[in-house]
Amino acid sequence: MTSFSATTGGSREGADRSHSFGLVEAQVASFSEPLKLACGQWLPSYELAYETYGTRNADASNAVLVCHALNASHHVAGHYAGEPDNVGWWDNLIGPGKPIDTHRFFVIGVNNLGSCFGSTGPLSINPDTGKPWGGDFPLVTVEDWVESQARLADRLGIAQFAAVIGGSLGGMQALSWAIRYPQRIRHALVIAGAPNLSAQNIAFNEVARAAIMTDPDFHDGHFASVGTLPRRGLRIARMIGHITYLSDLQMDEKFGRTLRDGLQFSFAPEFQIESYLRYQGEKFAEYFDANTYLRITKALDYFDPALATEGDLARALAPAECRFLVVAFTTDWRFPPARSREIVKALVDRRRYVSYAEIDAPHGHDAFLLDDPQYHALVRRYFDNIASDADYSTFRFGAEVKRKVEERERQASRADFATIAEWITPGAQVLDLGCGDGSLLAYLMRERQVRGYGIEIANEGVLASVGNGINVLQSDLESGLAGFDDASFDCVILSQTLQAMRHVEEIVAEMLRVGREVIVTFPNFGHWSHRWQIFNGRMPVSDRLPYQWYDTPNIHLCTVADFDAFLRERNCVVENRVVLAGGRPVSALPNLLGELAIYRFRRA
Repeated sequence: MTSFSATTGGSREGADRSHSFGLVEAQVASFSEPLKLACGQWLPSYELAYETYGTRNADASNAVLVCHALNASHHVAGHYAGEPDNVGWWDNLIGPGKPIDTHRFFVIGVNNLGSCFGSTGPLSINPDTGKPWGGDFPLVTVEDWVESQARLADRLGIAQFAAVIGGSLGGMQALSWAIRYPQRIRHALVIAGAPNLSAQNIAFNEVARAAIMTDPDFHDGHFASVGTLPRRGLRIARMIGHITYLSDLQMDEKFGRTLRDGLQFSFAPEFQIESYLRYQGEKFAEYFDANTYLRITKALDYFDPALATEGDLARALAPAECRFLVVAFTTDWRFPPARSREIVKALVDRRRYVSYAEIDAPHGHDAFLLDDPQYHALVRRYFDNIASDADYSTFRFGAEVKRKVEERERQASRADFATIAEWITPGAQVLDLGCGDGSLLAYLMRERQVRGYGIEIANEGVLASVGNGINVLQSDLESGLAGFDDASFDCVILSQTLQAMRHVEEIVAEMLRVGREVIVTFPNFGHWSHRWQIFNGRMPVSDRLPYQWYDTPNIHLCTVADFDAFLRERNCVVENRVVLAGGRPVSALPNLLGELAIYRFRRA
């Protein structure tokens, strides 16, 4: 069977085969049991085209389902015999030694119902007529696809997927899997996704569909019976879609206003971007089915899990039990990061395990298909944890993860960890601001069985937290904590990060808003060693403040006396205050002799 490596906005055709999975072969699973679709119609029988990569373990617990985007297929990785340039659309992510390592995982790519790449769709024969379905093929939804994928999993003997992953429309399928089959999925990776389409996105889809349906060669979807193809409509539809997949920055850098052969004062393609879009449209119209395009864009439009819960996405996600990784790209204006953050907030509201990363990539929506180092490193770290023996359902760490956490604690010599743990109620909901590699949260999870999230802006910290099995949300603390409701955490912690905050008053106010109590730790600038260095005319440098004046990330350096006054002026109730020197509490002259201050306070 031949399958095309079409993607949302690009193609893996011509990719370097030296890095490919290798030879693969498409398979077809036939189902005689009727499938009732969301539209109310039935498919009396159907076929699903799929491919597998890697080796299934004894209990199939290493199975990973890959859900494809709008005009992709089951051909996820590798290439076919005799078609060396037809490389799978996610071959850069999936294969031996790649982020989704097929030495460890059994990966399955499935072609969705209604497609034109081997699964039952408009090009298939309608058993009632003996002719191609054409325009009579029923409308399908994301939920229909998930139902059919679950039946394929049954056929393959997969009771539970280690992970379901997808980008764009594939991410919507991963989200639907978590809702509809919570017991059958341990992890959901929603990449460049959204909880539903915006009105603007529906508008783009409608214009694309109108281009197809008004093509004189469309014939109400039965163009094959009269020997025509609505090529003009498909070209325009592809051109519209392709514009939305790219960022303005990428288009400007790649094409700008460059002319092909100088001004011609005609409507011929004079600018390189015009020529490029026409080329993409022409190529697309030769291999993609118009009826399939109509149905898949409609499936996009229809997807809205919160519709059944009166618009409450958190309620819609309540059945989900798996752990989530949500990834967005900064220049994606079709599914912008704000849409991914809606998913994250809903999951946080339901106290679900979720990590979120916002990748600074110039490629727009298509970034999820490309080779961004931070993005691939993130997926690799996440799947490394899936492959490890970490038990995410209870936050009991596997031996290797536990060893790494303990080693980091020894290296860091964080004396404040034990004090903070003493103040935390077992099982508390905790938010750790500026969590770094997640060491504090890992410690509190082990010692006090807390649940919660870390906030981190640095890419390195996000990667390390994900690698350590910590729920981390990539965000700039300076933009506030607007994604969290009032009093949504038992405790909010800012550990040795206060001095790096530009707007201390605002972040403390936000911590008091979202947390019932607050813990803040900071190096005491009033320590005698710092005063002595200033007395000698130099800015202080110490183990707690290990920076020269010209490269310090510290902005606000305060003393114990300063912070006492700060809290007193704001009528905060200090429940505990410990000042340490050499890892031990200081009872006398803490502002002079203390190196590290630890406060626990709340609103009056």
